[in-house]
Amino acid sequence: MEVNPEKQNIHTLFSTTNYHIDFYQREYKWKDKTVLQLINDIFYHFEQSYAEHPDLDPSEGSVTKNYSWYYLNTYITNKSGNKMYVVDGQQRLTTLTLMLNALYHMCSPDQFDSEDLREWVKAKILGVGSGGKKQFWMAHDRREHIMKSLFESPDALSEIVANGVTERHMLNNYKLIQKELSKRLPSRHKIDTFIYYFLGMVVIINLDVESTDVPMVFEVINDRGVRLQPHEILKGKMLGVIDKDEVDPYADIWEESLRNLEDLGDGEVDTFFRTYLRAHFSETRQQGQTFDGPYHRAIYEPVCEKKLHLNKNSHGVKDFLKGPFQYYARLFLKLKQLVTDEASTFAECYYSSELNRMDGYIMLTLAACSVDDPHENEKIAIVSKAFDRAYVMLQLNRAYDSNQFQEFLYKLHSQLIGCQLEDIEERINKQLLNEIKERRNATTESLISYNQFKQVGYGDYNTRFLRYFLTRIEIFISDGLGKQYQDSLYNFVSGTGKSNAYHIEHILSRNDESRALFTDDNGEHDEALFENERNRFGALLLLKGQDNSSSGNEIYKNKLRTYTGSAPYLAQTLVEDFYKSNAAMKNLIQLSGLDFKHANSFTRETLEERSLLLYKIICQIWDV
Repeated sequence: MEVNPEKQNIHTLFSTTNYHIDFYQREYKWKDKTVLQLINDIFYHFEQSYAEHPDLDPSEGSVTKNYSWYYLNTYITNKSGNKMYVVDGQQRLTTLTLMLNALYHMCSPDQFDSEDLREWVKAKILGVGSGGKKQFWMAHDRREHIMKSLFESPDALSEIVANGVTERHMLNNYKLIQKELSKRLPSRHKIDTFIYYFLGMVVIINLDVESTDVPMVFEVINDRGVRLQPHEILKGKMLGVIDKDEVDPYADIWEESLRNLEDLGDGEVDTFFRTYLRAHFSETRQQGQTFDGPYHRAIYEPVCEKKLHLNKNSHGVKDFLKGPFQYYARLFLKLKQLVTDEASTFAECYYSSELNRMDGYIMLTLAACSVDDPHENEKIAIVSKAFDRAYVMLQLNRAYDSNQFQEFLYKLHSQLIGCQLEDIEERINKQLLNEIKERRNATTESLISYNQFKQVGYGDYNTRFLRYFLTRIEIFISDGLGKQYQDSLYNFVSGTGKSNAYHIEHILSRNDESRALFTDDNGEHDEALFENERNRFGALLLLKGQDNSSSGNEIYKNKLRTYTGSAPYLAQTLVEDFYKSNAAMKNLIQLSGLDFKHANSFTRETLEERSLLLYKIICQIWDV
């Protein structure tokens, strides 16, 4: 390997070379904090010298003689054909260009008589490069619009339309730079002095490397310096094996496939890669953890290489980018976007992600779908419903453990890859039943039985699951009535504060009326029995915070007043007036076959009837 270092100042850096942005770093992503740090560092050294020589005549010679230089680190280039590509450092070079642009406009003729200095700065922004064409030194066709707008219309920044990640960051950073330079350079003397300092005393080292060494150099630099994200290194490693004259379409696939994922937030692109790799190349949680770290290396290991053929294989990389990468990135984005709609066709995606804070269905869906899957939507629906069913059934069987649940999901991967649409639900349910049997050490052949269901309730679960469970019943009743939900589903499950929080209401309060229902064989009150029975699901409701507080330990007859009107529908089904002239309720009873009935008193018999009713409802909700 041959590396050729060259010391340059900004004047030399932007003089005769058009710098093309290599596929490794095509997007400009520096944010305010990093730009401000660069400005602070440069001005720290400048201000020290300026304070010592405040009256020094601003000229190239006097600044060179009296000012200390500032080292701006390195940038790496690679020459291919007649083009010079920036392999590492384009963030810095782009920011320097934005600073030059701001300085150029600060010494405009209508403010200062600095025509020669102004032209010198201008020549550092654009000039005649290779082929006799006048262009910006930081050359990239896709930046032409924003560079030209900033250069020609600095006083109309609010009217500039920035498209994409790079343009948005360039526009935002230019505004910051313009503000900072105006504040730090208040006089003509200081502006002129800083320009000489900036162009002559800010030093940067250029390292030029051979094409064959670019991927290795790129990864090492980012491993040992300010690290890029794994997907940024993976981009360089993959595209680096494709010839320069062929790479642009594949670089476009990469950028277009990931652009919207980047907009979702930091880390989403790496989450996509890890999720895809776990879905297709792991059968246990331990194997999946292989991709938690530097997956940009793990993807070249035998378990992945056997299928993907990416290692120094341009054909394999091209096939991967055009096929699995492009498809699964789009599918992952689609699944992420589905969580925003509680009433969509894929409501279980919303339930899992937004209400239960679980996204394991995404990994399962990526495993179940093949590239360009014609049954994509059907598989999303089946997998998300099966995932939610598995979570709830394990909970109701008191067989749920978060770590074991992750292991359970990994067991499904190999069963779902290549699985026919009509077999997906059966395979997941079969594995789910095996999990329930194993964890309960039981011989049951059903996902939930009434004998099991009637044993669980308030004391067996955290508040989030209790609220979610009762919310799903509320959804069932609301949909059956053709009514809007009484509140947002998010508030039902996760609402906080007096205006949004829901609480678990015990129908049987701790009062003499309720306690009198529970006696032992001698007719004495059985407190243990009372506590156990009042906590069963059949004796629980969701009520809004203040309603729950107001009902307190009231006798049941008084509680019924709270259960009327705007209370959730499950509570209203206890009230006799709710059934009067209620055609929607009659229709729900007829279509569902469920024995909804009011209860003017809440006895142990009523509790048993309500428990059985809820059991039948959940069998319909989760199709068990």
